[in-house]
Amino acid sequence: MSHPEGDPREAAERNAAAVVSGNLAQVMSDLTPDALGQLMQLGASGGMSPATMPGITGYELHDMGEQGDGHVFYATFTSPSGSATLAATWKAVMGQWKVASVSLVAADPGANA
Repeated sequence: MSHPEGDPREAAERNAAAVVSGNLAQVMSDLTPDALGQLMQLGASGGMSPATMPGITGYELHDMGEQGDGHVFYATFTSPSGSATLAATWKAVMGQWKVASVSLVAADPGANA
């Protein structure tokens, strides 16, 4: 396995900034097929997640450290309709950092309302 350039935090920051700016191409390029399916399932569940939040205005990123063969970050996205925190596990995939899995940690529909 080749070691990816940069570190997982740089990749996580780039991805979270892409979510806020609406850069769907960057977001998609950072996801493995499994993570894309998980994210789509979150959006389809009808609950609050970044996939269903209009007008995301910011994010906070928290490094949760290495877990198994991945590196986990909690990303909390905020919008006028509230906030949602996702856990994203980043792994080295073919020389690049990719989100290998994603899950919803918390959602607060009234955080910023």
